[in-house]
Amino acid sequence: MNGLKDLTVIIPCYQCKETILETLNSLEDKINIICIDDCSNDGTLEILMNWRKTLPNLRKVIKHNENKGLGASRNRGVSESKTEWVMFLDSDDIISSDFFNDFNKKWMSIKTSSGWCYHPYLEWNDLDKKERLRKTDTVKENHHLVTKRMPFSASGSIFHKSLVETIGGFDTDRNLEGTEDLDLYMRLFNSGIKPFQWSKTPYTKYRTNKGMTKDVRQHGSKVLLRTKRFQESGWISSHEFDLAKKEIWRQIARTEHKRGDFKEARESYKKSGNRFSCKILYLLAFLKVKL
Repeated sequence: MNGLKDLTVIIPCYQCKETILETLNSLEDKINIICIDDCSNDGTLEILMNWRKTLPNLRKVIKHNENKGLGASRNRGVSESKTEWVMFLDSDDIISSDFFNDFNKKWMSIKTSSGWCYHPYLEWNDLDKKERLRKTDTVKENHHLVTKRMPFSASGSIFHKSLVETIGGFDTDRNLEGTEDLDLYMRLFNSGIKPFQWSKTPYTKYRTNKGMTKDVRQHGSKVLLRTKRFQESGWISSHEFDLAKKEIWRQIARTEHKRGDFKEARESYKKSGNRFSCKILYLLAFLKVKL
């Protein structure tokens, strides 16, 4: 049974000429792919148009005449897709070739799921070529989305198209760009939709030295603002918001620590609370011991 014919991969593209071909080449030829160029001016669009020529019946390129952001680009891809299922992929990430065979083997479990499916992912960068499995927690309640380490990323996650449309798609607030996936997850949880882990294999390679992950503090500040909105909406309690702040700073600190930014990591660990584990990590950062 070929479930891939019912799947469209949606890739928002902006100023990604250095990575987009590697991303596209990681995908199987016989799969529907929609790329949305969000008004790039670095040659990305030209790369996409040349790529499309080889399989025009399966490949679609949409051009925005103004930069609308990640949320709007993903929503445009959903609206243009003709399949029942969509998978989002960032323009600097890679999907393992084994994904496609396993997807077909697990198709019935995916098809009968809640409509929100994920697999684990690897963190990597193209400078030192090192890969590591993202350490995550089990997410059972909505507040776990901000108080624990999420086991899923939008890049590589699979959704039933109607589910994304019914929930209202991705938020398009440019002030909080980069957190629209977190907002979508929260709205899904609050609608009674829980994620289904369809595979234990980390098929997605999530690049950490480009994009939002590169400027971790700026991204963290947006996550804090988004989380504050969750509290103001009554989706999480004040206590859960306080826990979330500490967890966000802990994750910022660990990212800085792994990069060898020891001074910044110590500052962030101080804001992550008084847990024993954070004190140990602070000491390691003080001694300049890289994680």
